[in-house]
Amino acid sequence: MRLNKWKYLFKAYFNYTVKEQRAIVVLMIVISVLQVALIVLHWVPVNGKSRNHLPPQVIDSNNISNTENSNSSEVKAKVNSPSIKLFSFNPNTNSINDWMKLGLSEKQGQSILKYISKGGSFKVKSDLKKMHVIKPNLLQLWWDYILLPEEMIEKNEISNQYNIKQKEPLIKLNINTATIEELDKLPLIGEGRAKAIVSYRDKLGGFIDINQLLELKCIPDSIFQVLKSRITTDGKINHALNINSDSLFHPYLPRSFAKMIVSYRQQHGNYQRIEDLRILPLYDDKIIRKIAPYLTVKP
Repeated sequence: MRLNKWKYLFKAYFNYTVKEQRAIVVLMIVISVLQVALIVLHWVPVNGKSRNHLPPQVIDSNNISNTENSNSSEVKAKVNSPSIKLFSFNPNTNSINDWMKLGLSEKQGQSILKYISKGGSFKVKSDLKKMHVIKPNLLQLWWDYILLPEEMIEKNEISNQYNIKQKEPLIKLNINTATIEELDKLPLIGEGRAKAIVSYRDKLGGFIDINQLLELKCIPDSIFQVLKSRITTDGKINHALNINSDSLFHPYLPRSFAKMIVSYRQQHGNYQRIEDLRILPLYDDKIIRKIAPYLTVKP
């Protein structure tokens, strides 16, 4: 009985009507035709060559062309860009070779050295703008590598947030020379903040920019906005660190890098200029650009 049951189920699933049989035949014919067409198309030559002999770049020409288009602007930029080697530098100590590496001609470099030999100097980055041999786009390329402080522009502003009214021009307080008592008289600055400012000033060696006050945790931006129209700095460094003799403890200089500077000096002799620090393994452009105004090189 069980065997007859399975025979019945087999016949029920695998017996087809006449229409179903014709449909199956037609489907098989269509599949066969498509398979033959694929084989024939495979052997149809492209530009006179068989597809089997085409190099990979021809078959994938669409992908390659897209890649070339996407990178075309980068390639053009590299071809058109001048041969310039960027490095951190102090324009007051650069040699002619240094200026030539930065993109100037020998004649242009000599023009800058002649200016320095006659008593000229560069105190802030923007001083380089007065040298006509330096094009503005080239100066913009150098800007972050110049080992000089930013140009200090002071504006006479009034904070509406604290309703500070100014009837007469304010005499700005020089935070580089101010005493604790003088700082204490500034708005929103108590004795605690005044002491913190003086302490940080001593560790730095002097403020070259009033924005350095924002590096103090006790001077948030809201307080600084009130102070900035009432303070200034002469930008003078009270104590510069000599990389040939000092221990180099400074807020801007990691201790590991400071120890390496001293260790290399002891093994190889004195440094000739600040740019010599580039040979050290821990050299970091950002660190050097920040601390450079506080460093000096003396025998």
